[in-house]
Amino acid sequence: MKSEIILSIVVPCYNEQEVIDETAKQLSNVLNELIQDNLISSKSFVLFVNDGSKDKTWEKITALHESNSYICGVNLAKNAGHQNALMA
Repeated sequence: MKSEIILSIVVPCYNEQEVIDETAKQLSNVLNELIQDNLISSKSFVLFVNDGSKDKTWEKITALHESNSYICGVNLAKNAGHQNALMA
């Protein structure tokens, strides 16, 4: 029986271009294992919230979304701070 639990992992990002690929890989692996063990739904996802980064963080999030079904993104217009990015 498949799990109906949808796990949403929210990751606030500010100038994370150097580490976002590895973060996405690690979190996707965790989701994949949990899905295979029927502990969470295949509708689970990682939501990267770009908090007004000045580097290529948003471009990386966009590319990850195109190649990885677990990855989603929100692009904030300006830096709102860690807690506000989580709330967004």
